[in-house]
Amino acid sequence: PLPKVILMLGLQGSGKTTTSGKLARMLARQGKFPLVVSTDVRRPAAIEQLSVVAAKAGVRVHDPAGNLDPVSRAKGALAEARNTGRDVLIVDTAGRLHIDDALMHELVAIKAAVQPSDLLYVADAMTGQDAIKSAGEFNRQIGVTGVVLSKIDGDSRGGAALSVVSVVGVPIAFVGAGERLEDLDAFHADRFV
Repeated sequence: PLPKVILMLGLQGSGKTTTSGKLARMLARQGKFPLVVSTDVRRPAAIEQLSVVAAKAGVRVHDPAGNLDPVSRAKGALAEARNTGRDVLIVDTAGRLHIDDALMHELVAIKAAVQPSDLLYVADAMTGQDAIKSAGEFNRQIGVTGVVLSKIDGDSRGGAALSVVSVVGVPIAFVGAGERLEDLDAFHADRFV
């Protein structure tokens, strides 16, 4: 049943929102019709950022004015996607600097509401052990199906992020290597090494 739902997970500052826009653009270029929604209601700037990124990517955003309930925003986006024939819904979730119970409860509720087929953990390639530890925790509490390495364009070549994969036990799906919307690629281990 359409749409396919992708839940974007990760700590604050990992690059989730930009990656959501990049992924939506990539899917649109592959002939899909994505819809994006932000459930990061604590940071109005995050909702605005997703709208800006999506506009640049030429992708539709679900942003009901005044609705600051994360689960309701996600459900509304799913309904809109179904009603308008969108085949992919990308849900950009809130992050924190550290994992806390309130965030995890919120993510569990969003996951239950939209039944995602993909749960992508966005890891900043330049962060170290914190990203690894939190990836394991996200996987334990929410479930992770793939990893996106963001900010791979720095000096770091993502050694810590490769450790994320061994901890979480899921593949790296994409790498983000730059600020531009087109700077997202499917991960190919041979090219990376």
